[in-house]
Amino acid sequence: MSLLDPYIPLLFYLAVWIVIYGLAVLLKADKYGIIAKPYYLMLKTVVFNGWIEKIGGRFRRAWLAFFDIGAAMGVGLLVFVVYSFINNAIGLFRHSSSAGPTLLIIPLPGLTIGWDIFPYILLAIAVLLIPHEVAHGIASVLDKVPLKSSGVFMAIFLPGGFVEIDEENLAKRKARTKLRVFAAGSFTNVATWALVLVLLVALYQPAPTGVLVTGFTNGSPAQTSGLPQWSIITQVNNNATPDVQHLGSYLGSLSPGTNVTVHLTNPSQTLKITTGKSDTNSSRAIIGVQTANYVPLRYQFLPVTSSYQLLTAFGWMQLILLGVALVNMLPLFPFDGDRYLDTLLSVVGLKNTKNVRTVASVISLGLLGSNIILSYILFGTIFPR
Repeated sequence: MSLLDPYIPLLFYLAVWIVIYGLAVLLKADKYGIIAKPYYLMLKTVVFNGWIEKIGGRFRRAWLAFFDIGAAMGVGLLVFVVYSFINNAIGLFRHSSSAGPTLLIIPLPGLTIGWDIFPYILLAIAVLLIPHEVAHGIASVLDKVPLKSSGVFMAIFLPGGFVEIDEENLAKRKARTKLRVFAAGSFTNVATWALVLVLLVALYQPAPTGVLVTGFTNGSPAQTSGLPQWSIITQVNNNATPDVQHLGSYLGSLSPGTNVTVHLTNPSQTLKITTGKSDTNSSRAIIGVQTANYVPLRYQFLPVTSSYQLLTAFGWMQLILLGVALVNMLPLFPFDGDRYLDTLLSVVGLKNTKNVRTVASVISLGLLGSNIILSYILFGTIFPR
């Protein structure tokens, strides 16, 4: 295996990107509203403005109530994210077990993430960004703040959408309008996160019932014994394996070379496998499978593979939607939280908000940076590659 082999898909992807960029330049795509740069392609148009205005015009009272709730909850989101970052930074510094890694998603397939999870992250980012920007647009048109343009973009690996609001017009509006607009994106992301959570609870059972085999290490005992991919391990030597942790714990109690009986479903069968040894610990027994917890659907309307893929997609959406929604409400320029704080300060009568915003930005940047740095030191990169 060549050292370049893991990077061939990435190089191929970049080559395709260069070809697309070259074609956009040669065909003068800017005539059609497509802005082509080496690092992004953007479709900028006013066509979507009409759609956003129509959406905002329907159920106007419901939209106003929704964004009023968002404007009020913005205070809670801002306070919660600052408190969470302070608490987590202290926990990371003290090596507390309650502190968790801070995820900074930079999706570079083959480098920071595996190609197998790249589609899930793209989908999650699209579900994050497009409703986020549309929400800003709807909140604006509700109070007749004009939209200059809107569109979609692809920044090499990052998809998304945008809505360009008439900032001069917005600056002249009442505080209530500004708070609605500035909190709209993050609040919509939180609402989408809650919707995904409801779907998870409605569609899937509350606990795993086995270990799903998603792949194999090359030439592993499980692979050579004919264990099927996407089968579900439910028992090893009559010991129940309801999740990955139980399977790992039981195999860890065995020695390499031990014969084990593996009970499977999907399809239902029993296999005899002789355990191998771990590359990192020669005294630890393994069967050489890549695994995930198998959480069954409440109603089996999808095959196991599709059920796993849907659950994985929901998992990434949950992670990215809530995480980015909260980070976006940090009072840090140029995040929405900075402009939200500026409006709040004006509401309470503070005329010169620049100094307070600068201090808040410096503190927020320090909190964000310390969480990311300490997280990397303690946990490293946690994305599968």
